[in-house]
Amino acid sequence: MVSIIIVNWNSGRLLENCVQSLIGNAAGCQIVIVDNASTDSSLTFLERTRADLSVLRNSSNIGFAAANNLGWRMSKGTSILFLNPDTECLHGSVELLDSTLSADHGVWAAGGRLVSPSGQPQSDFNVRPFPTVGRVAADMLFLDEIRHFSPRIRPRRLSPGDVARDVDQPAAACLMVKRTALESAGGFDESFRPAWFEDVDLCKRIRNQGGRIRYVPGARFIHHGGYSLSRMSWQDFLESFHSNQIRYFRKHHGLRTAARVKKIVVLGLFLRSAISVAYPLATGLSRLSSARAFWMAARRIGKLPEVAA
Repeated sequence: MVSIIIVNWNSGRLLENCVQSLIGNAAGCQIVIVDNASTDSSLTFLERTRADLSVLRNSSNIGFAAANNLGWRMSKGTSILFLNPDTECLHGSVELLDSTLSADHGVWAAGGRLVSPSGQPQSDFNVRPFPTVGRVAADMLFLDEIRHFSPRIRPRRLSPGDVARDVDQPAAACLMVKRTALESAGGFDESFRPAWFEDVDLCKRIRNQGGRIRYVPGARFIHHGGYSLSRMSWQDFLESFHSNQIRYFRKHHGLRTAARVKKIVVLGLFLRSAISVAYPLATGLSRLSSARAFWMAARRIGKLPEVAA
């Protein structure tokens, strides 16, 4: 049996569309919605649905990792699909991920292929290698924009492709994990709050324990993307994302490496602040607001001690 865990936080109509796609294309699965104290109307569709759904309502936003842990621990499935509310399941995709896990005891997790609403593969949201200091530097200092820079340092976004294969980190918007793997790894690390890098950390721990993770391109899910960022200020997003990025390096690579990453991040944020004076790099903000968001995030992250493991 497959249990599907959806963490909701002010996702609006996207949540209903996600659930309806599962009802139509993943019959027989247990659907668990964990709501992190949403203040919008995203749960009102529950009043008119006849579907058998399990709903957990938190009184506060406890974070993505903690909410997912609540969901999978109360679920019944031997396979757990963590699915973002801004996705829609296509026919046969859940079954294909489940059969991938059941066919090979060495495969502990599997991710599907994310496509845009028009059906185009989303390379920016699919398969990625685990983070390295070089890739952080290339991203934050714009080294990846230099055409002939060394590929060993340039961050890589792997082309999704059409062939199933073992990977480091599939898209967290659609990640199925064996219950036994979650129990062995201890679930998500709830210190990654409110979101970001908890999925990378889980995949890293699965791989460290000898488990394999498969990318399954035949399991396709429509992904709208960006809903969490649209509900946060740019400064809050930057501070949350990069603090958790530093936490990941501290946990898996030690304090010295985390300190190096923090310096790179702060420098990169200041650089973006300077560029934003002429051209706003924060989508939807004016030049001044964009520059201020990057500047304030850089200052606050710079004052933090290296984030504890």
